[in-house]
Amino acid sequence: MIASRYLDRVTEILGEIRALELPRLEELAGQIADAVSSGGLFYVYDNGHMLNTELFNRAGGLALLAPIELGRPRLGTAAVRPGGEPAAVPVSVDDDLTLARMAVRRAGVKAGDVVLLGSVSGRSPLVVELAEESARRGALTVGLTALRYSTTLPASHPSGRRLYEAVAVVLDTHTGIGDAEVAVDGLAERVLPSSGISAALVAWCLIAALIEALLERGVEPTVFRSINYPDGPERHAAALERYRRLGY
Repeated sequence: MIASRYLDRVTEILGEIRALELPRLEELAGQIADAVSSGGLFYVYDNGHMLNTELFNRAGGLALLAPIELGRPRLGTAAVRPGGEPAAVPVSVDDDLTLARMAVRRAGVKAGDVVLLGSVSGRSPLVVELAEESARRGALTVGLTALRYSTTLPASHPSGRRLYEAVAVVLDTHTGIGDAEVAVDGLAERVLPSSGISAALVAWCLIAALIEALLERGVEPTVFRSINYPDGPERHAAALERYRRLGY
């Protein structure tokens, strides 16, 4: 069964993450905990498919995560004129670089903060510029990327760097080259990507290590409870108020 082969491959990737990423996660979590304890912010932006929604406002998740907002339209929502002509002008590399610098400035990133940036391929000019601009402002930069894949691809950023080359700390999702993991007889292309699953797992393991590191420092982070309980909206509002008051 194709599904069984996919599960076997995902299980293999999860084993690699356990063996190779957990030590890095624990060290990084200590750095983030020190930053948060000192009034710094922990920013997250994902150029991939999941983390911009996966980590935020989730039951069991932390209130202290800060998004970097780009204001881009979602995939498939660009306006089209009658006849099928796109209304939007194609975005250039220079546009992406300007957008990234503006987004970092608008988010208020500064020295003492931590910025986690996700990109499967790591070659997007925008995400590399987000890393470079955050570093210029003194933040600790972290890249969540697929090293096996990214190292086979050419850079698109003018610096000639991919995400893993532009950040201070690299976390590897262990996604295969091309992301699609299973070859199927009768299909020209491999199927079934793993990057969403592996990126979410690495990110949640980092959150787990961060919770542990904060508690070791005597800091109790604000945790969201499911909003679906009868008193869920009130608890969510109270959690946000606690976060705004304490900063964690």
